[in-house]
Amino acid sequence: MRFTDPSGEKTIQVQNDEVLEIEIEDFSTGSRDFKLTIELLAENAKCHVKGRAQSSGSDHKNWQVKQLFKGSNQVGSIDLRGTAEDQSFLGFDGNGTLTSESSQADANITEKIILFDQAKGRSLPVLRVETDQVKSAGHGASIAPVDPEKVLYFQARGVSRKDAENLIKLGFLK
Repeated sequence: MRFTDPSGEKTIQVQNDEVLEIEIEDFSTGSRDFKLTIELLAENAKCHVKGRAQSSGSDHKNWQVKQLFKGSNQVGSIDLRGTAEDQSFLGFDGNGTLTSESSQADANITEKIILFDQAKGRSLPVLRVETDQVKSAGHGASIAPVDPEKVLYFQARGVSRKDAENLIKLGFLK
């Protein structure tokens, strides 16, 4: 399942033994908010979310991606990456909730943002565990300006600053 330039709210349910791969892409200009809720409802339900976004100019983009674990032996992951440049803002709020109905769930949330120019970013991975029967659960986030040494590396090889930044963005988002 793929969402391109998403906005609004969506809810998806994952049933017994179902495996769902979700891709979210937002590389277009413009401000928008997107909220996605995934309910893992039955035994052996799996859902992997992979999201990539860029914000530029004065864009303001905010994603909220939530996975609710409500069964046994479930696997869920959220992997969000993005770049923000100029005066833009990019925000990721990944949320995994292992409810009291959940047992032996495997949940992971990763969010990474690279900032260029005067851009701002927010990354808030939240993992809520309401049960003692957990297989594994982890979360992590990073927000950092582009590494000037990486840009210098390209420039030392005759690549312009703008082209160097574009190559860094492309590599990071892939």
